[in-house]
Amino acid sequence: MKIKLLTPIVILTLIVFVLTSWSCSQKPDFELSKDGSNSVSILENATVNEIQTHLASFKGEKPVLVNIWATWCLPCVEEFPYIMELKEQYGEAFELVFISADFEEARAEATNFLKEQGVNFTTFFKQGNDNNFIAGISEKWSGAIPYTLILDKHGATYTEWEGKADYQDFEKALLGLIE
Repeated sequence: MKIKLLTPIVILTLIVFVLTSWSCSQKPDFELSKDGSNSVSILENATVNEIQTHLASFKGEKPVLVNIWATWCLPCVEEFPYIMELKEQYGEAFELVFISADFEEARAEATNFLKEQGVNFTTFFKQGNDNNFIAGISEKWSGAIPYTLILDKHGATYTEWEGKADYQDFEKALLGLIE
């Protein structure tokens, strides 16, 4: 009886090992062609300090919507198209910053997901200690994803939330800043 149960477990473990080894050996494509000659890094490594510096660069200019997501997070994947639709709708009225919280071995999958979603601008791949990263983004953030942070044009937190939102939630939160 134990052998019958062990065989599927051994086979499943072997399959997971083979797939993991294969995915780790794949070389992701980190560049997207933009306007023919320039290229944009679609998934750039960034520490919390580098991300904070990037966010600060928009102070005095426009609001910023920050979304932290991962490919293994179903609510993240489900809300992603809403955020992209919002960017298409309101264009340059706000800055959109995506940060992938994926594990390094899922980097190629994250890159492919971004391309499938039509992302054609630089996004970030979280680097560094999780606790330091979470605390550096917001004292109110528990670390759960998806996590959305909206900064006003002065760089102050306007609103933030954990969990999935729909298009109307994102739009309502942003309209208070861009109109």
